[in-house]
Amino acid sequence: MQHNAIETKQAELEISLIRKIMEDSRSAVYDKSSQGLFWFTLTAAAVLINYLMAVTGTGLQFTGLLWAAVTIFGILYSIILAKKESAKFKAKTFAGKILMSIGISTGVANIMFAFASLAANAYEPFVIVSMNSLILGMAFYVLSVIQQLKSFKILSDLWWAGSVFFFFMPGIHSLLFMSIMLFASAWIPWAEERKQTKKN
Repeated sequence: MQHNAIETKQAELEISLIRKIMEDSRSAVYDKSSQGLFWFTLTAAAVLINYLMAVTGTGLQFTGLLWAAVTIFGILYSIILAKKESAKFKAKTFAGKILMSIGISTGVANIMFAFASLAANAYEPFVIVSMNSLILGMAFYVLSVIQQLKSFKILSDLWWAGSVFFFFMPGIHSLLFMSIMLFASAWIPWAEERKQTKKN
């Protein structure tokens, strides 16, 4: 009896911890001016502009300038957001730290893949989309487990499907896929979370 009671309390504690992580993680992503939403939306817009430049053959000489401007603006605005968030939210939750770790590791991996292609000539530039999609699929799968949002699981499957497709069919249109997926990955989970919040 006593052993069963201990196991029951342990199970209740684990469930409580899981719920707390889910609540904290959603707060970290949506209730605070999210770095994730900002970066995904900004990058989606930049990739779309890059795609249109490539398709129309207009302004291709400014591709490097485009990404330099996006990177500088993104970093500066992220610093401003981080200062606002740190002033408003003093305590850093465990879930928030997990999400930050996922975001940083995903970003570093994608930058390394881009570096391997553009600087080291390890593979063709268009393969970057497949590599990035593979990493993003992994990140969204982990998020689907932490936050229990169906959209994260669906998005992870779509990222992986796109990765496989463009491994076999690399090309300029992979940029359009990337732009659409980045925008969807930012705002579809946001809409789902808001819908669930209103129900509760």
